[in-house]
Amino acid sequence: MMKTQETQATLTRMAELLRIGEINDWAIALESLGKEMAVDPNRASAKILAMYGGMGSLNDLILYRAGQPLTKENAELDALRAKLHALCHG
Repeated sequence: MMKTQETQATLTRMAELLRIGEINDWAIALESLGKEMAVDPNRASAKILAMYGGMGSLNDLILYRAGQPLTKENAELDALRAKLHALCHG
């Protein structure tokens, strides 16, 4: 059984990090999926898992500010990506 609240919290934090890196389109998408989790967690989970493959996927995102990679934020985002994948596969 998927942990809906934990998944929503993970999506929220990921969206916050993406906004720090000014990747707003992805932030909006994750926020939307967080809301969808409350209504239809299975469908939202499937959509999330679909974001993990191919070029330009969730896995490819790297946070920058002023042309410099945000080391701490990227490490946190990477850990959250792995956690989110595990929660949705759950």
